[in-house]
Amino acid sequence: MFSTVKQRLAVGATAAVLATAATSFSAPAAGAAGTDLTYGSNILLQNQYAGDGGYLDTNGVSDQPGATYNVDTNQTPNSRGPATSAWKVVSATGKANGTRVTSGDVIYLINQYGGGTYLDTNGVSTKSGAKYKVSATRTKDRGPGTAKWHIFGKTSSPADGHIRTDDIVHLLNDYRSADGGFLDTNGVANQSGAKYDVVTSHYTDRGTGTGSWKVLPSN
Repeated sequence: MFSTVKQRLAVGATAAVLATAATSFSAPAAGAAGTDLTYGSNILLQNQYAGDGGYLDTNGVSDQPGATYNVDTNQTPNSRGPATSAWKVVSATGKANGTRVTSGDVIYLINQYGGGTYLDTNGVSTKSGAKYKVSATRTKDRGPGTAKWHIFGKTSSPADGHIRTDDIVHLLNDYRSADGGFLDTNGVANQSGAKYDVVTSHYTDRGTGTGSWKVLPSN
């Protein structure tokens, strides 16, 4: 079809240019998945109200019976005290450290400030739309299931049931057989250095993102 070597070389060069152009306009690679969340890891939990509801945090001595510290959110993680926003993820069903966390697992969240306290429901909340107050306690399961939380991922990539950093999760308290409500922000906090109060709610998201928490690594 092409009678001369020169013509064949020209056609070959054109094909190479077209191939390069096609490659440059190919679809971008999918974003990398987050790191698998494993038991024994320390994490931050960033509330998603208004895009940034603050980081789950312990703040000051609690006056709740059986409680150790107040719990609210803080604008900047660990800025109020050493590791006040760091939470260790521990299985409540005996799964070993290093095991991947799966959506639907039951966990303990242990705050790393001052030797470790458990995220806990404690008493009926009087806040509008709330169910129970939330604090931190030295005692694992101060009441039946009060420090146990069912962790549910909204979605993940790949969609294999595991939870990863940057995933959004909901946390359902296990008090009275998973009737403790979903971890939720509710109103501006009165505590010095705090952002929003933390309680539980009947709903996964009582307000836009109030019951949604982003899992982030704690450095």
